[in-house]
Amino acid sequence: MRFELTDLRVFLAIAQAKSVTAGASDMHLTAPSASYRLKNLEQAMGVPLFNRTQKGMALTPAGETVQHYAEAIMENVERLQSDMRRHTDGIEGHIRVYANSSTMASLPAALSRFLAAYPNVNVDLEEHLSEDSVRAVIEDRADVGLVAGAIDMRGLEFIRYGVDELMFVVPARHPSGLLDKMSLAQALAYDLVSVGSKSSNFLFLNDMAARAGIKPRVRVHAPDFAAAMRCVQEGAGISLVPRSVAGPLIEQGVVEGVTLDEPWARREQRIVVRSQKALPAYTRDFIRYVAEWGAPDAAP
Repeated sequence: MRFELTDLRVFLAIAQAKSVTAGASDMHLTAPSASYRLKNLEQAMGVPLFNRTQKGMALTPAGETVQHYAEAIMENVERLQSDMRRHTDGIEGHIRVYANSSTMASLPAALSRFLAAYPNVNVDLEEHLSEDSVRAVIEDRADVGLVAGAIDMRGLEFIRYGVDELMFVVPARHPSGLLDKMSLAQALAYDLVSVGSKSSNFLFLNDMAARAGIKPRVRVHAPDFAAAMRCVQEGAGISLVPRSVAGPLIEQGVVEGVTLDEPWARREQRIVVRSQKALPAYTRDFIRYVAEWGAPDAAP
């Protein structure tokens, strides 16, 4: 089977435009040139890829299969070109990391030390729910996932590197501050200060609340944990944060902490990958930095 990447590009352009002429125009080719490319690809595949109808070019079942793989091939080619540009720009490596809000909060120490030690490696860090991070690693949209909680690893390799606990921070002398612990239902009877409406922290809280049949009364979506706790300090409401984040302010006495009496509040933090052996050495080193400098176990 012999064909060129240009054949695939032309094929995809025709499939999208449903016309040889229009597809050729999108590729800045003449219609005869596009037809030649399509014929070459169909000969390589051994089957027709389009049905010619009065409404235009319609993919055959074989054509739909080729489209699926062609799109994946072109996506990988674009990724390869992007990575090669990083090399020509003097950047030797690139790591795609998906993490939830809790693991991101504990990441700065490991990330800063890694970037200082590897000046020619870049890290793309995105916040996602843990389930989405697992899916991204499986689908090769992320090299590394940093997740928390009872997540199905779906056959991925993982390393446990810490334990943290979600808790509520409340203003000093708040009624709930008299409690040793409270349920989610008790907590959400109060006004809430949340971290960003699209943050994994709020999405997770909103999902847990929905399962309990509760709608949180959100007063404000703060940009980060620090801003949320400042709002709590000023009496705006209560906020769900990791204990590792809340600890210093609780020790200073500017806010109070209340343990969340829910089975999902205490969560293992794990690094997930498809295969450590298949990763570049610098990515394996990144994992080592996270494992060594990641979140310590939360206080009981």
